Amino acid sequence: EYLSPLTNKIFIFGHLWMVIALITSKPLAAQEYFSLNIDNDLYFMMDHYYSSGIFLQYGKQLRASDSITNTGPKKYLLWELGQEIYSPSLRYTSNSEVYDYPYGGWTSLKLTFQREISERKQKQWGIQLGVTGDASGAQWMQNTYHRLILNLPELPWTDEVPQALHLNVFADSYKRWNLNQQLAIQSHIFGTIGTQKISGGAALGLVLGKQTVLSKGGNVLIDQEQGDGLYFGVRLQYIVHDYMLSGSLFNDNAPFTLPINPIRSMIEVGYAIRKNDWRFAFTFFNRSPDNKVQPQEGHQYLNITLSRFFDRKTTK
Repeated sequence: EYLSPLTNKIFIFGHLWMVIALITSKPLAAQEYFSLNIDNDLYFMMDHYYSSGIFLQYGKQLRASDSITNTGPKKYLLWELGQEIYSPSLRYTSNSEVYDYPYGGWTSLKLTFQREISERKQKQWGIQLGVTGDASGAQWMQNTYHRLILNLPELPWTDEVPQALHLNVFADSYKRWNLNQQLAIQSHIFGTIGTQKISGGAALGLVLGKQTVLSKGGNVLIDQEQGDGLYFGVRLQYIVHDYMLSGSLFNDNAPFTLPINPIRSMIEVGYAIRKNDWRFAFTFFNRSPDNKVQPQEGHQYLNITLSRFFDRKTTK
């Protein structure tokens, strides 16, 4: 059911080639960036629950409040196109009665507005529009990748999460307290209300080094420091509603649902390095079970992010 050790090593090294890109040209005062984020649990010889995610993000700094002197709070606009894939541990059976997670795909477009409150504090809000079910393309994506890249059988996707259009609204607050030049405390408070998810929570961690280590999808323009950083943190959240497990709040058309664990936690260990116009980061997550049927033990996955910065030469 899982990958061979050789296939797993090839998969890991195939992602890490991106580190080579860190040796390019001189640093610039960037106002734009593009990031590729990849989540996967295959690094740990797993392929279930939150199985994988891929996210393309573009961000830019907007004009300052005073366009003449280019002063005032910094503002940013972020776009993200992402897809998440979920699957049970017994992936090759078509009997959904033994599943410990529904098959599910969630593909969405996210628009985020971020404002700098101070040099080390930012707030953001935005909307997320997406689809679940067949329209998400998750079944095609997973089976195509398994068949062509990993040489594995296709998965049945029995009783997958229903097809539906969703709208979420969200808000976040980031803050960093610099204890000295090489040590900081970092926090993230977040909340989402929508048809796909209703949740809220907070993360707190310690950063060693000059580079801010952000969670997946964070705005990397807020920190123009060169160098690296190491992050150790914990994340707690309370889930009121999770469409990927319990279906819709308004009907019972989901063919297979499971009772959620409303309180979820994650241990996060991350590393990021900024060299010139490139930034490479990876974060290890140990995620508590999403539902009450899963084995009540942590699920590990890794996020790898590569960012490229650009200078529009609109500010000094």
